[in-house]
Amino acid sequence: MAEAVRLNPRDSEYRYELALALNEEGFLTATITELEQTVELNPNHARAWYNLGLAREAKDDSAGALAALACAEKAETDNPKIPYARATILLQLGRTSEARSTAQRALQLRPDFAAARDLLSQLAR
Repeated sequence: MAEAVRLNPRDSEYRYELALALNEEGFLTATITELEQTVELNPNHARAWYNLGLAREAKDDSAGALAALACAEKAETDNPKIPYARATILLQLGRTSEARSTAQRALQLRPDFAAARDLLSQLAR
């Protein structure tokens, strides 16, 4: 995949695939770099924004993670995994009210989303 990116550096999908491969190998910083380049090339690449949010959170950059996930949600408004991911980060930050409303958003999108329902149950305690 690195060769494909070298030959086609402006192809966002190649960069995204390279980022996923780098992530599988545990190269988190390189993963973030490739995902950032992916969304620079294609600002509407929801999966790249989503994965960038997860990667930034793994690097303890909650603010960057939330920003990336917000962009993901704008690019793909009907994916419940995106607000759910935001809700889990908000909960870790102690922002329970925001976490609750964001988890509720995930359930609005998919009422059978067990993880979001479990999160809301946890918040109700």
